Amino acid sequence: MLNRTFRNRQMICLQSLVVFLILAMATVDASAQTTRPLGALTLEVRFPSAETGVELTAFWTPPQFSNVTGSPAIIALHGCDGLPSDQTRLAYPRNRYVKLFSDAGAGVLYVDSFGSRGEGNLCAQKPALRDITESNRRLDVVGALQWLSLQPGIDSSKLGVVGWSHGGQTVLAVADASADPIKHARVKPAALVAFYAGCSAYEKAYQYEVVVPLLVMSGEFDSWTPAAPCQRLTQRLKARGQPVRYVQYMGSYHAFDSSSAVTERDNAAGTRTGRAMAGGNPVARDASAREMMEFLGKHLGLKPSMESSEQSVHAQAVPAATQFATLGDVDAVPNLSEAGKALYREWLSKPFPRAVAISGKGALARGYGPKGMETALRNCEKFNHPCGLYAVDDEVVWRVK
Repeated sequence: MLNRTFRNRQMICLQSLVVFLILAMATVDASAQTTRPLGALTLEVRFPSAETGVELTAFWTPPQFSNVTGSPAIIALHGCDGLPSDQTRLAYPRNRYVKLFSDAGAGVLYVDSFGSRGEGNLCAQKPALRDITESNRRLDVVGALQWLSLQPGIDSSKLGVVGWSHGGQTVLAVADASADPIKHARVKPAALVAFYAGCSAYEKAYQYEVVVPLLVMSGEFDSWTPAAPCQRLTQRLKARGQPVRYVQYMGSYHAFDSSSAVTERDNAAGTRTGRAMAGGNPVARDASAREMMEFLGKHLGLKPSMESSEQSVHAQAVPAATQFATLGDVDAVPNLSEAGKALYREWLSKPFPRAVAISGKGALARGYGPKGMETALRNCEKFNHPCGLYAVDDEVVWRVK
């Protein structure tokens, strides 16, 4: 009798423990809304935008190490191209900026404003005809700030927002001190960074002021989002004592921080001709990363580790990306054996700068560092077959011969 009573008590305790664990797991799932891992540290998450009825998809890379006082976090905002269809490119350490922020002790939240609303690339759409505007995306930032404030180990007073092109314009919208969504937000950003944003609308808004420190960076020759309005806007703000910094990179075009060669884009809506030059400048790529990390270090307490930035520039121009295949489609790489596919999969996990070359006979060679492209080609050609670059960093550059 006593043994049966003891066993019953054990069973009750065990059942209670199981119920507790189930409830705990449900609570974690409800707060994080994690659906699947994209990489070693990057998770797909969902949470509401401050825009009614919009649920956002985002990609969350938590801080690598705990901070007893709470870690900072960065909200990253894509340009008019949207997030890449190959979303594994966001997985640490494949994305350069995820790596820079993560190495400096911050969590990173890439917000998919377009895909969450069933849209893709908006670059060819005239700005006046777009259904998704910077005002919509500002509400996404409000929702993202709220979500981050609920994450364990995150200091809600150390949240930054960084945006590129259309995302940079969203940063300017977030910075607007007169905007009700920001004025009334329960959680506010502490620092803002805008890469090659269009500043014309804000230059014309003479009463425009910023809520928190703002860094704006432009390319001298940018014909898509010209530098001059940003320069005039920031000069006016600085004259009023606003916490604004402006940097212009000489000899640079739109997307100066990319690793792609400068080419003419024919989907540059908002320009007179619909065309604009865009592509990377290695000097500006490195300098702008340093500028940003120093700025975020000052205002968010990030501890920049710029080794990855110093080693992130290729020694020669990167070929333009092609539409041959998505980066992560291993089966699309021509003529690869299973051993070659395994080598390619391993290459996908390596940090930038990186390159992989292939031959028409199935040879594959990899290269890393500033001379990664040269190394990959040289090693591939040791198999006595003509070789070409298949992929560089996060882009497929293969052209069918």
